[in-house]
Amino acid sequence: MRQALSRGPVQLATVLAVYAVGMLVVPGFADPSSVRAMLVIASFLGIAAIGQTFVILIGGIDLSVPALIGAGNVLAARLAGQGIASPVVILVVLGLGAVAGAVNGLVTGLWRLPPLVVTLATGSVVGGLILLWTNATLTGSAPAWLTGFTSAASGVGPVPLAPVVLTWLVLAAAAQVFLLRTRPGRQIQMLGANREAARLMLVGERRVTTLCFAVSGALAALSGLLLTGFTGAGLFTVGDPYLFQSIAAVVIGGTSLLGGRGGAGRTVLGSMTLVALTTLLIGLSLTSAAQQAVLGAVIVAVTALYGRDRTVADRI
Repeated sequence: MRQALSRGPVQLATVLAVYAVGMLVVPGFADPSSVRAMLVIASFLGIAAIGQTFVILIGGIDLSVPALIGAGNVLAARLAGQGIASPVVILVVLGLGAVAGAVNGLVTGLWRLPPLVVTLATGSVVGGLILLWTNATLTGSAPAWLTGFTSAASGVGPVPLAPVVLTWLVLAAAAQVFLLRTRPGRQIQMLGANREAARLMLVGERRVTTLCFAVSGALAALSGLLLTGFTGAGLFTVGDPYLFQSIAAVVIGGTSLLGGRGGAGRTVLGSMTLVALTTLLIGLSLTSAAQQAVLGAVIVAVTALYGRDRTVADRI
């Protein structure tokens, strides 16, 4: 427990170290406008990564995240372009994501199928339907309020942060409180730590699994909706980069891929680190392939480091 708790300062120090290196080698890296832009980009990733955290905490993984981000993006743009009221658009997008996620959880829990296969299939179905609907072209438009909501130049009262950044931080705080202070939250971590012990303690595996995947689906779709304000229109492929990134943010944040250990607070730091590192690599003029190689090496190193810890099940 002491080792797990000590990771928070280490992760924060990692974020600060990346920013420090960026300040030294990339001109303008630490300018207020640059930092605010990085936080906005991190918020889109961070919201989706919070949902991925829930799934990874139970020892699963959600490969439908990119498809649900793309679906949320396209659906929000199309409905907004048709003049549908924004509250209705938000509810429809969140509902679609939650239902798709719940299907992932139900199928995974009911038939004990590998989540890799189930979520990949669900993502393919959602993607196919969206592409048939839009003919794989830009569609709709973002409402004015959403453009301002996601603009790095906007703020909330005296706080010089875009509303989307504050939304991300509030969601992360709520998720962390849910995981630590509520019975379902503790059951999520218990199921990921030791499934047999969780069954003996009457934890409903199917119910918890469905909940985690539904949260992941809803937050992925929400991230897609918010990206509509950033892109100005709907495009399904906007979610493609988030498959690797949503998992990487969770891993860099220190949540164990084996389940049972981690949290949304760690994922916030992981998202910030990943975006800062990516910005640093771009500032160094590395190619896309080189960036992927460096980020992949970082993931391997972090996974190896955290993999040395004994699992919760081993310590019981």
